[in-house]
This record gives sequence, structure tokens and C-alpha cells, in this order.
Amino acid sequence: MPVLVSHAPADEPWAQWIALELRAAGHDAHLDPADNGFTHRLAAGLGGTGPVLLLISAEHRATAGDWATLLGAPATVGRLIVLRLDAVELPRALRALPCRSLHGLDEEDALEVLLTLVGGVRRHQFPRASGW
Repeated sequence: MPVLVSHAPADEPWAQWIALELRAAGHDAHLDPADNGFTHRLAAGLGGTGPVLLLISAEHRATAGDWATLLGAPATVGRLIVLRLDAVELPRALRALPCRSLHGLDEEDALEVLLTLVGGVRRHQFPRASGW
């Protein structure tokens, strides 16, 4: 189940860390920098099977129109998860969505929040050898 991680270009270090940790936990993570048209890509990602993580910080430059486009996508509720990276107030349009904050957490606590949001560590099932 792929996890799409959308982030402001300035938050690339956070996004890279999140993707690295998700991959280490067995998830297929894809980064999507927030540029022109990012809300259309996120809306399309909501049509998939995995969660969409939206990283929000003071560096995010999305407009009210961007958020309206995103919130108009089907399956937003329950699939789109907002993660605050700093103490920025959420845009009004996003306040009804589930939001967790990584701000002020140490690495271990941030990782626990992240893995809880995406369903934990994925265990790969290996076929058993005959006779076991």
C-alpha cells in the first residue's frame, strides 16, 4: 500500500526522513513536493489505496484555492492525514481533517506517531519451507 508524502520544498529534509522511516517499516513511500498542480496530484493519490500525508509548516505556500481543490476530492476523509511540522496554525480549510503534530517531538516519539498513522510496521510474509 503506497504512502504519498506531500511537502513544501523547504521541508524536504523532513519528507526524506519520513520516507526513509516508512520504507524501513516496509511501506512504499513516494515524495511529492508542493508546487503548481500539487493538489491535483494529491486528489489523484486519494483515489489509490494508501494514505496521503500532507506535511504542513510555515513554509507551505498553498492558497485557499489549492485547499478547496484538495478537499473537493473524493475519499479525502480518512485518507488524507495532516502532519504539522512546526507551530503554524492550520489553514481554516484543513481544520476539519485529522491532524497530528510532530513539532517538538524527539525522533522516537515522531516515529511512533508516524507509524501509528500509516498502520504500523508491515511484516513481509515468507512462504514456509515444506516440512516446517
